Amino acid sequence: VPCGFDADEFHPMDRATAREALGWQQDQFTVLQLGRLVERKGIDNVVRGVGVLKQAFSASAELYIVGGNSDAPNEKASPEIARLRGIARDCGVAGQTHFVGRRGRAQLRYFYSAADVFVTTPWYEPFGITPVEAMACGTPVIGADVGGIRYSVADGITGFLVPPRDPAALAARLDQLRRDPALARRMGEAGLERARKEFTWRGVGEALAQIYMRTARLVPAKTAEEERVEVRVRAAAGASFR
Repeated sequence: VPCGFDADEFHPMDRATAREALGWQQDQFTVLQLGRLVERKGIDNVVRGVGVLKQAFSASAELYIVGGNSDAPNEKASPEIARLRGIARDCGVAGQTHFVGRRGRAQLRYFYSAADVFVTTPWYEPFGITPVEAMACGTPVIGADVGGIRYSVADGITGFLVPPRDPAALAARLDQLRRDPALARRMGEAGLERARKEFTWRGVGEALAQIYMRTARLVPAKTAEEERVEVRVRAAAGASFR
């Protein structure tokens, strides 16, 4: 049984409206990375992927990284930012890599809806709720082919799965979505349908209830003798208490 999302909290917005609210350029291909700023999340791979996109495919993308331990991007509060900035400089995309800082949950759907694609490429992830949130906002997802992400993202349908720590593979998929907005739109629509079908809290609750019901039916019924012993034990305990 997976984790779920709140449909009142995460739902599609008009992209132009979302970009205007965030102050993003309307005509720029934009990549979003959102989540905890820790090394295992593979954000360095996303930065490198944008670098390969620029060098190998002669294509530009703006990368927005949302997350951290403070509302404003702060290298002391979030040391990972310093490492990622160094990687962005080495890859020639420092000017295209934007650290946003921490944002409240009410603001996250603006970021998901404003992006052309959401990317998450950790090398380890038990489940990962951000791909589900992105799909719930109608945004295609490129995710690492690991853990729960390989379950939540339907490869070739709601987005793409790529190997972790493979910026070239990521760049190739980014370029594919950049060159084919109609494909990106279809994947976003398919992701929204999948999120609403598979990952709502109501669906999660019903699936969990079914598991409990199946488990309860596996518990063997007590024999008549076991029932009699239990009655005698309870009676003895009651007499002792009195």
